[in-house]
Amino acid sequence: MSQLPLSLGMQPVYSEDNFFISDCNRDAYDWITAWPHWPGYALLMYGPKGSGKTHLGQLWTKRAHALTWPASGLDAMEYPLSFHGLIEDIERTRDERLLLHLMNHAREQGHNLLLTTAVIPQHLPFVLPDLTSRLLALSSVQITQPDDAVLAGAMRKQFADRQMKVTDDVIVYALPRMERSLRKVQELVELVDKSALAERKNVTVPFIRKLLGKETGEKMPRTDE
Repeated sequence: MSQLPLSLGMQPVYSEDNFFISDCNRDAYDWITAWPHWPGYALLMYGPKGSGKTHLGQLWTKRAHALTWPASGLDAMEYPLSFHGLIEDIERTRDERLLLHLMNHAREQGHNLLLTTAVIPQHLPFVLPDLTSRLLALSSVQITQPDDAVLAGAMRKQFADRQMKVTDDVIVYALPRMERSLRKVQELVELVDKSALAERKNVTVPFIRKLLGKETGEKMPRTDE
């Protein structure tokens, strides 16, 4: 089935009230909310793109008053002296020695690190043995692709925030016809909102069917409005 190709350049909002807990992310959420009582100085959180790692990471930075560093930009950063830190997408690290140095510094200074990656820890693409062994020794938690409960909850919340009355049958219809990620839920809700306002239509299953047909280029079967 074709996936819904949406990219509207929206800025996501990461907060406690729009994070939905289910089997796919409960363990990771429990780790984040357990801080500062982690058994070690760092946590490695891994899962596929669009699974909610960034959302959980931002919840942690608010709790820990931590800085956020993209791993791809570590070589250009000013070296932090006294902060907890979130390092995202560590598989994109260009300077393995700097990443190892940051980990050593955090441990020595009593700072905490949250490291995220889309790669299973055993498959991280590093060549520096000390870095690989240090990462594999960390506590780690997996977050999997969002399930229907998380996606449906996020969609309901975002429609409600826009004061849009959308019935569950619309959500049930849309979920299997879109890319299964939280980012795409946000983009779909934005598109539905704009389209419904422009066409002065209620958001119904036929409306969603027509809209998704336009986006995917599929010829959808006719149905009564």
